Amino acid sequence: MPSGHKAFLVKNVKDLDVLLLHSKTYAAEISHNVSARNRVEIVAKAKKLGVKVTNPKGRVALEA
Repeated sequence: MPSGHKAFLVKNVKDLDVLLLHSKTYAAEISHNVSARNRVEIVAKAKKLGVKVTNPKGRVALEA
C-alpha cells in the first residue's frame, strides 16, 4: 500500500483484536461482503483502537 501498511482482511468486529498489537504494520481492509451495519461497527471499533481502515465507506455512504 502507498501508506506502507500491509492489508489484513477483516470480516467481523472480532478480527480487529488481532490488529491491536500490529497497528503500525497492518491496516484493516473490510471484506466486500460485510453488511452496512457491521461495517459501521467495524469502523467505530477501529477508530477506538487506533487501527487504520483502508476502505471505511466501501459501497455504502456512512454518516460522519
